[in-house]
This record gives sequence, structure tokens and C-alpha cells, in this order.
Amino acid sequence: MPSSKDRQRIEIPVHFYEQLAQIAETEDRTVTSVLNQLLFQALQGYQPTWIPSKHLSRFNEHAQQVLAFAREEALFFNHQYIGTEHLLGGLLREQEGIAALALEQLGVALDPVRAAIEKKIGRGDHPVQEEIDYVPRVRKVLSLALDEAERQGSAYVRTEHILLGMVRDGGGVGADILDTLGVLGKVRAQVFELLG
Repeated sequence: MPSSKDRQRIEIPVHFYEQLAQIAETEDRTVTSVLNQLLFQALQGYQPTWIPSKHLSRFNEHAQQVLAFAREEALFFNHQYIGTEHLLGGLLREQEGIAALALEQLGVALDPVRAAIEKKIGRGDHPVQEEIDYVPRVRKVLSLALDEAERQGSAYVRTEHILLGMVRDGGGVGADILDTLGVLGKVRAQVFELLG
């Protein structure tokens, strides 16, 4: 058991404490052991959240252009959100980055990706008038892109980091399209080959 120097007191709402106490009683444990286990499990799966106002400055010009193109792709389909499928379209449209080159070398092109988006999701009925935002999965992919940049010792997120984040997440329509095209498992190696 850690000493009192290794502990901090926290306050939690009563209804959370009551749920913890009920679990502890059912499992014949202490509230502290239940809370420690739950916190440990939650922290193992924690992914940092991408917050545009906080993290956008860490994206280089080309990566920011990908995000702008992703928004345009969403509007092109009259979608009221920016999903990973739009992010994939943005990566393909930003021709100056490693991501577009890697995808091109794997045989992935914008028109077939757009056709796949239309087949999987379709188009919205009306042009979008209000501001659109990223779905949670895109925020996760962009958080993973930040992590990829840090792992590679880069001060800035580049287009390949966004692509690697999408592949690492492995979910969403964007990754599903890459999987359908038979390249999802090849992207990482292709990117690192281009990076040398």
C-alpha cells in the first residue's frame, strides 16, 4: 500500500461514490481498490482529445490545408459533419504532402474514393448552411497524428502523420475505404519507405 505521501485526496460526486460503494460491497472489496482498478483501466485506453484551438498551430501548412480540403469534401457531399472519409479526400487533394504521394503509389485516387463515399454514405439532400464540425473519430485520428509526429521527433504534424493516425485508428469510413481498396495494411510501410 502506498504511503500517505504517495496519495492525493479527490472529491467525487455522491452518486459516483454510492455506485463505487455498491460495487465494493458486491465484490467484497474496498471502495479504494474498486476506484484504483477503474481508473487504471480507463487510463490504459485513454486517447488525448484533439482540440482545434489548442493544437492547430502544431499542424504545418500542408496538414492545415488537408483539414480545409476535408471541410470542402464534406460540403461537396452536403454532409453536416467532417468524417474520416472527408479527411481521406483532403489527404488526396493536398498534393504537396507525403500522404498523397504514398496513397498515389498504392493506387489510391480521389475519384474512386469519392465514388466509395457516395456508395457507402450517399449525399445530403440540401447544401449545408451552418458551420460543420469534426466527428469524434476524426478528433481521435488527429490526436493520433499529434502522437505520430511526437514519436517521429517532428515539431509539426505533417500530412503523413494524419494518414498514419487514420491507419493506426483503423476505424471509420476512411480506413474502411482504404481496407476495401486493399491498402490499409500497406500504408504505414509505404509512408516510411518514402520518408527513408
